[in-house]
Amino acid sequence: MRNQADLAGAPDVQPRIVSKAWVEGQVLNRLRTSVVLPWIIAVVGFPIGELLAQTIAGPAATVPAAILSGLIAGAVIGLAQGIALWLRGRTLVLWVVATAVALAVALTAVTAVTGQPETSADAIVLGAVSGLLIGAAQAGLLRRAGIANARVWVVVTGVARAFGWLITAGVGVALAPGWPVYGASGALVSQLIMAAALWWLVPSRGALSAAA
Repeated sequence: MRNQADLAGAPDVQPRIVSKAWVEGQVLNRLRTSVVLPWIIAVVGFPIGELLAQTIAGPAATVPAAILSGLIAGAVIGLAQGIALWLRGRTLVLWVVATAVALAVALTAVTAVTGQPETSADAIVLGAVSGLLIGAAQAGLLRRAGIANARVWVVVTGVARAFGWLITAGVGVALAPGWPVYGASGALVSQLIMAAALWWLVPSRGALSAAA
C-alpha cells in the first residue's frame, strides 16, 4: 500500500473540464476539414444534370431515352459529388463513370419493367433501385480508398434517393415529363441524409484525396 509520504508527493491531477467553447471549436474544426459542406453544395449537380438530360435525351419514357438520360444526369451528378469529395484524376473519373452507369442501368430497368414513373410509389421505387445500384458502385470506390464500413453507403444511398423522390412528388412536381432524377427539394434532402453518413464514414477530405 502507498504510505502517506507517497501520497503527499504525488502530483495533483485535476479532472479535465470540457467547456462548451472547446466542443464548438472541435466541431468547427471538423467542419472545416470535412467533406460534408462541399457535399451539400454539390446539390447543384441535380438540377443541372436533370436539365441537360431532359434537353438532350428527352423524357425518360423509353428504354433508349432512359439509357442516355441516366448516363447524362448521372455523369453530371457524379462529377459534382466527386469534386465535393476532393477526388482527383483516375479516382474522379471512376466515380463519375460508376455513378452514370449505375443511374442509367437503374432508370432503364425500371422504365422497361413499369414504364415511366407516374405516381409517388413508382418514383420511390426508382429512387430505391437507383440508390442501391449507385451506392454499391460508389461504395466499391470508397472501400478501395480505405474507408471502413463502406458497405453502409449502399443502404444510405438507397434510402436517401427514395426520400428524394418522395419529397419531389410530395411538393407537387409533375412526374409525367419523365425526369431522370428528382428536383432541387428532393436533392437537398437526399444530400443531407448522405452528408450525415459521410460525417461518420469519412473523417476528413484528405482521407479520400490521398487515394485519388
